[in-house]
Amino acid sequence: MISLSRIRFCIASLLFLCVFCYAKAQEQNIDFFPSELSKTLITQPTEGNPRSYTIQTQEYADKATHISLSEIIQEYLLENNRIYQVNLNARKTTLASYTFDSLFRIKAIRYFTDDAPTPWIFYQYNDIENTKTELRLRRDSTVYTKTVLTFNENDLLISRKEFFGESDLKSEQRFVYNDYGDVETEVSLGNQNQSTYVYEYQYSSEGNKLMRKKFNNEKLESRVEYQYFPDSSVQISTEYGFNKRPKSQNLTVLQDSLRVEITGYFSSIDTTEYRSSFKELYVGEDLLEYESRTINGVFVNRFKTFYEYDSHGNWIKRMTYENNKLIKVENRLFRY
Repeated sequence: MISLSRIRFCIASLLFLCVFCYAKAQEQNIDFFPSELSKTLITQPTEGNPRSYTIQTQEYADKATHISLSEIIQEYLLENNRIYQVNLNARKTTLASYTFDSLFRIKAIRYFTDDAPTPWIFYQYNDIENTKTELRLRRDSTVYTKTVLTFNENDLLISRKEFFGESDLKSEQRFVYNDYGDVETEVSLGNQNQSTYVYEYQYSSEGNKLMRKKFNNEKLESRVEYQYFPDSSVQISTEYGFNKRPKSQNLTVLQDSLRVEITGYFSSIDTTEYRSSFKELYVGEDLLEYESRTINGVFVNRFKTFYEYDSHGNWIKRMTYENNKLIKVENRLFRY
């Protein structure tokens, strides 16, 4: 029997080039969409009204000398060009199953392996009370944890509660917003401790956000600068340590489908220099270049992705090259 940890490793390996999740740029987790699946693949439209398709992946494993077929087969079931279920199969056995509603929201996850501590996860959506709820169930069907997200009339998250079981409150976060819809205060409660985060903003005369400062109990924790150009936008995020010195900085440049991510870590001695930095360059969902600058030197890996399509315009083969070496092949077989 394949372990759950092995499943998750295979899922991450299969999809690491498929999608970039913009949730990492958000401080609030407001979507229960499973991070191990590609949201782009789930939500992107298909043509020809297929009943299902499968994806088989070949790639190089760590320290491998040849490309090999993954033991995981992804199976996507569709109705009216919408994916309503994703199964992860191995040797004709279903390892995990995900179901979605017509709005692409996750409805349930089931793990079929023996070592899954919570093999059932269910999601509930109350559009009247504007809440989203996650229930994780043990094998005996008792609730292990519950998470409830509550939103205001503008669909902004105002409360996040986590429970042991169904009713034993573990922690809570509360959010208050300004007239621009930006978080003004955030209060975290749990384990008899309370943390209060206060946000300060600067806006242009047109209402564009220029800067955001985040304070944790009156101590500056981070600063984000926003810059706008006719063809692109830039976001510079700086994190501060206990000594009030910057410890890391992230630069994001967006230009149409092009995205550049640069993350740097400052030297603890001289904050004018980076100790290390890492750059990722994407077009859409495809990684084009990865650069690492550390005390060990500069390493640059360049990627190319090629697609083949069927008569309906759906891609059926995706090939990824790293430094002109084929590292990954995804074959997508449609059933119409």
